[in-house]
Amino acid sequence: MPNTSTPGEPAHVNPLRLLCFLLALLVFGTAQAQAPFVSGGSVESAGEELPTDLTVDEIDAWLATRSDGEIRALLRQELFAGAEAETDGQGSSLIADIDNRLSAMATTIGERVTRWADALSNLGDRREQIAARMALAANGSGGMVLAALGLAVAGIGAGLIVALVIGRWRRWLMMADEAGYRERLVRTIVLTALDMVPLVAFVIATGAAGWALRQPLGPLVDWVWIWQSGVSNAWLVILVARRLFAADAPSIRIAPLADDDAKAVLALIRRTAIIGAAGWTLAGMSPTLGLGFPPAMVAVFLAGTAIAVLLVLAIIRNWGRIRGTAAALFDRRSMEVSAVAAAAPILLTAYIVWAYIYWGALWLETGRAHLVGPLGTLVVLLVLPVLDRLGAEIAGWLFARSTKAARLKAVMVRGWRMVLGIAAILVAAGLWGFDAIAFALAPDGALWARAVFEIALTLLIVRILWLFLCEALSIDDRTSRGDAEDPDEEAVEATRRDTLLPLLRNTALVVLVIATIMITLSAAGLNIGPLLASAGIVGIAIGFGAQTLVRDIFSGAFFLIDDAFRVGEYIELDRDLRGEVEGISIRSLRLRHHRGAIVTIPFGELKNVTNHSRDWVIYKMNFRLEPDTDPNKVKKLVKRIGAELMENPEHGPKFIEPLKSQGVFMIDDDSALVIRVKFKSKPRQQFTLRREIYHRLQAAFAAEGIHLARRKVEVVASNPDPQSVAASAAAAATSEAEVAPASTDTR
Repeated sequence: MPNTSTPGEPAHVNPLRLLCFLLALLVFGTAQAQAPFVSGGSVESAGEELPTDLTVDEIDAWLATRSDGEIRALLRQELFAGAEAETDGQGSSLIADIDNRLSAMATTIGERVTRWADALSNLGDRREQIAARMALAANGSGGMVLAALGLAVAGIGAGLIVALVIGRWRRWLMMADEAGYRERLVRTIVLTALDMVPLVAFVIATGAAGWALRQPLGPLVDWVWIWQSGVSNAWLVILVARRLFAADAPSIRIAPLADDDAKAVLALIRRTAIIGAAGWTLAGMSPTLGLGFPPAMVAVFLAGTAIAVLLVLAIIRNWGRIRGTAAALFDRRSMEVSAVAAAAPILLTAYIVWAYIYWGALWLETGRAHLVGPLGTLVVLLVLPVLDRLGAEIAGWLFARSTKAARLKAVMVRGWRMVLGIAAILVAAGLWGFDAIAFALAPDGALWARAVFEIALTLLIVRILWLFLCEALSIDDRTSRGDAEDPDEEAVEATRRDTLLPLLRNTALVVLVIATIMITLSAAGLNIGPLLASAGIVGIAIGFGAQTLVRDIFSGAFFLIDDAFRVGEYIELDRDLRGEVEGISIRSLRLRHHRGAIVTIPFGELKNVTNHSRDWVIYKMNFRLEPDTDPNKVKKLVKRIGAELMENPEHGPKFIEPLKSQGVFMIDDDSALVIRVKFKSKPRQQFTLRREIYHRLQAAFAAEGIHLARRKVEVVASNPDPQSVAASAAAAATSEAEVAPASTDTR
């Protein structure tokens, strides 16, 4: 299985899935472009026809020689001919046209094959033509053969010599261990240009040798360009395939193929190119030597048949490899072979058989090689993986320095694949002679074609735009906040995004859906003016009937603009209504109370909002101590406890300023000394820190002999009665036992 995956590169577009549509489009393009159908019959003129190339003076002279009856007859004949042609054109069907076209093709092929068979069986009758052509050779047939060999040696030898001269630079370009994709692409381009030099040397040397050996070559002078074009085209195909698949230089390969796959594909392309060049050059000798065109036509047909058989056999031998390669190329999220990838060899075989039938039928009918469609489509399919990888690499280059745009990179890759797949279909259709864009945008074209084109283009643009918006409005950088210089600021920005992005995404979705519907209806030929007017009237009516809803929406928009609250923050709306913001819709706020209840409040009902989760919190705590307590001693204890808490790995990061004593706050009426301490912490952390501070200070006070002041009642009498004093003491003891220290928890 070839390793073709790219880190961080998703796969959403399956080009093999588009092949089914491509094949259907090829059939339609073939019927419409390369071979025009035979239309229905037309009116035959039995008599004279109206002239069309007369000058003004000639028209008057021609009319002067005709009677009124003759002119009426000619005019009637032309009008009937036009009406009948229009009726036949409207009544003809595609099936009838196809049947007529195939019938005409079968008749022509039958006649040509019969004629070729007769010509091949009677080649002996062409002795005179052959002798006349051979007489053109200055040194006889032997000299002609030697001159042809010299021509071949001169051209190929020049190319090999130049290849040896540039071999050192070629080897340096092919040696790039651990090279990145950009370096491999640059080296491949430079190496391709360098490999073109031997081909240019072959063309120049062949032309020069043909001119120098024109006398010995004799009749083969006309064959020189056939040899030159056949070999140079095959050479060019092999050169491009060698650089594209880089079987000899895997370190700079840009195609996502394993070494074995690259070598197999290159060997197959090399064999097909050699067979094609051999068939072309051998066929060119037939008319040159006086054998006529039938042997040449048969030779080319046999070469094409051999190539088709070779390709089909190669698919059969590499059935499993093709399935695995298709799965690795187009199903990267799962290495299991999907249904489409499993059908890849079948689709490829069907295409080759179809292309061979198409090429063979037109070759036998017209004697012209219609290879642009069949070969061009194969080239497009072979280049698709390379272009797909190129798009992924370009996306990686654009977002290489941005860790926040990883999702945008994935969206760019998906958009590139969608555009690439559509472009491949259009290019392949154009190679088969069907220009889909021109057909859709033609002034006199079918309305449905223009509508389909505009709707498809709109949906494509909206789809790509929506993907970018979704990813741009859902970027989550929480995994990278640990490396930020100010993690608190990053957390604040994250809550801001969590609050606004869902609303923006929903708003963008509504706008895109409405715009898409309007554009689609307009492209379909519907007048959306009345619809827009009706929508405006309905909107006004809804606005009057939903004033409260409009108030809620506008109030919510201004609350969000003012950044009054965000998702996840703890807010207080009044004394009895508080909680954590759990969700924000377009018209209401959803609060989660700390006891679990969910409260939904429309934005229009919000008056004052108290936010307990912003920036920082200062929390103050009062301690009632005995009147004889030393404040300085308490201050030192508080400072020590504050330092311990700041060094604590769990509680230290929650502080912004450490715990400190504010000294004596007041002396209450029952002679208790009230000392206040305070600290500054992050929002919503004060409650946890408050409990920890209570525990630690209580333990420290107990260890230092500092006691909390108890509430008590003192009764002073002028003439104390022993019984009254005892009763008052008992009452005071009872009061001390029942009265607990006041709590400062006002949450």
